[in-house]
Amino acid sequence: MLICPVCSEPLTRSDKQLFCENKHSFDQAKQGYFNLLLNQAKKSKQPGDNNEMVQARTRFLNAGHYQSISDAINQLAIDLLWQQENVGILDVGCGEGYYTQRLHEALSDHQIQHTLFGLDISRDAVKAACKRSKDIQWLVANGKKTPFEPNNMKLITNVFNRIMPDSLKELCHPEGHVVIASAGAFHLQQLKEAIYDEPKFVEFDAIEVMKNDFKHVQRQQLDFIIKLKPSSTQDLLYMTPHAWRSSPETQKQLLSQQQLELRVQINLDCFSPLQGDSHSAP
Repeated sequence: MLICPVCSEPLTRSDKQLFCENKHSFDQAKQGYFNLLLNQAKKSKQPGDNNEMVQARTRFLNAGHYQSISDAINQLAIDLLWQQENVGILDVGCGEGYYTQRLHEALSDHQIQHTLFGLDISRDAVKAACKRSKDIQWLVANGKKTPFEPNNMKLITNVFNRIMPDSLKELCHPEGHVVIASAGAFHLQQLKEAIYDEPKFVEFDAIEVMKNDFKHVQRQQLDFIIKLKPSSTQDLLYMTPHAWRSSPETQKQLLSQQQLELRVQINLDCFSPLQGDSHSAP
């Protein structure tokens, strides 16, 4: 299922090494992941989230504030994959692995046989993800040009990440699905109102972005309130762009609140590939 990022030939695994017939090889890191990100595919020396952002996100997610989002994704995945065998699944932009690990556990609990890959461009994020599970195949790689044979993934999840329809089309099995979680118009409403003089509440339109390559199957909207202690408020700031868009005074005011109530609004969209000029499934 994995292909060489250099020549696109199939990769074979031998113990702690991946190699192709053209003798390109990749060693497994001591944490358990494979780095398939070529230097020419990087836009910076350390692309993606840095360690501080990764640790903040890990603490925030481990506290359970977004567990209901994870639960909704897992239930949708179970419904889509029920009674299928040996399915390939990719969490693209997996970050530090919270959603990936919980998806793996949910599918395993329902005896859905699967091979699950977690892919992210941030090495710090993937290192953290390796601590969550050794049963998931963690990869540092580029989500725009992934190291996979085409049209093999029965399920692809994209949680709060940039959407790249061309890549998703290349990856998705003709009978597979793509599940995208994206922020609704009023996601983190109170935080935006505190930070910005003129906050904008504009909904990201995943359906519009995906329409040329995928059919929209269904949407589920999650809309709930979370209550954060100052430590979790600080983690939320550090794991989002809001930290560097807000002044020290604003952050201090937010952190002075013993409990910050925030609205969480998420769109969970499911898509299936349009049939036509896609690659044939192997």
